[in-house]
Amino acid sequence: MHASSSLEQQQIEKHIFQIISDELGTDLIANLVVPCGDATIQPDFYSDEHGIIGEIYAHIGSLKPPQQKKMLADILKMLLLEKMTGRTYRKIIAICDDEVFKAITGKSWASACFKAFEVEIRNVAIGEEQRMLLTAAQKRQYR
Repeated sequence: MHASSSLEQQQIEKHIFQIISDELGTDLIANLVVPCGDATIQPDFYSDEHGIIGEIYAHIGSLKPPQQKKMLADILKMLLLEKMTGRTYRKIIAICDDEVFKAITGKSWASACFKAFEVEIRNVAIGEEQRMLLTAAQKRQYR
């Protein structure tokens, strides 16, 4: 396996997807290409019927600036969808780590965006085995 492989994150994102789907009690669609005006977006999960759009972050520990920017870009995509459709969606960011949760719900302008634009943060318990896999993958990737 190449050091930069994200296979573990992809597997854990699928696990988180299933947990979120079960918790919401609805069948979500993974990675659907959604029309958004003249463009398209591809959220990690979506339900047109229930008005849900969301992104999943399989990450343990502190966030690097590019990871924070990715979350903010994802909020912008969700807001664009609302603007283009004239519809309010339940906007969800799913994470799996308390440190990430603290980072995105603190006192920063980025966390203010989550609150101001009513983006729900769901901190999903993935289990110790999944956490260990994810931590090992991150160590390998960041060497």
